Amino acid sequence: MKSYKLYLVDAFTKEKFTGNQAGVVINADGLSDDNMKKIDKNELKQGYPIQVVSTGNAKVIIPVNSIEALHQLNPNMDMISELSTKIGVSGFFVFTITNTDALVHARMFAPAYGVNEDPVTGNANSALGAYLVHNKLVKHNNRCFSFKTIQGEAMERKGSVFIGVHIADNEPFEIKISGNAAIVYKAELII
Repeated sequence: MKSYKLYLVDAFTKEKFTGNQAGVVINADGLSDDNMKKIDKNELKQGYPIQVVSTGNAKVIIPVNSIEALHQLNPNMDMISELSTKIGVSGFFVFTITNTDALVHARMFAPAYGVNEDPVTGNANSALGAYLVHNKLVKHNNRCFSFKTIQGEAMERKGSVFIGVHIADNEPFEIKISGNAAIVYKAELII
C-alpha cells in the first residue's frame, strides 16, 4: 500500500479561505483517475464552504462528505496548532450531515489550546448552527432551526449536543445549546 500526501488548497488567490478550493495530491504517480475522483469525492462536501465562524471563539468549519471520511481523519496536530495560531482560531471543527437520528456528526481539533480532540464542543456546535443558517444550507421557518450533533465517536467518548438557532431576517441572531449530564462521582469539599 502506498502513502499519498493530500493537501487542501485555495487556488487562484494568495489568501486562505478565498479563491477556488481544491484537493491536491502531490505524489499522485500510480493513482488512477477513478481513485483521484474518489479522493476528491470522499473528502469535502460539495456546496458547503470552508469558513471561519465565531460565536465566542473562532473555529474553522470544515464539511466532509461522509461519516467514514470524518472518522478516518488522522490530522497532523502540530500543523493544526501552527495554523490555528497563525489565523487566530481556536481549532478546526470537521462535520458531516447525516440521515441518522442526529443531523450532524462532528470532530473538534484544538491542539493550540492543548486539546488534540475535544469529545463534545458546545461552542463549535454553536458556530456550526450559525454557519448552516447563514449559508442557507438548511431549511427553517425564519424563526428557529434546531438540530442534534453527535461528537466524540472516533475517540470513544460519544456525546450529543442540541442546538437551537433563533433567526430573524434569515440570519442567526441567538444560539442556545443544551445537553444531558451524568454524575460520575460525588464529593464533599470542606474549606
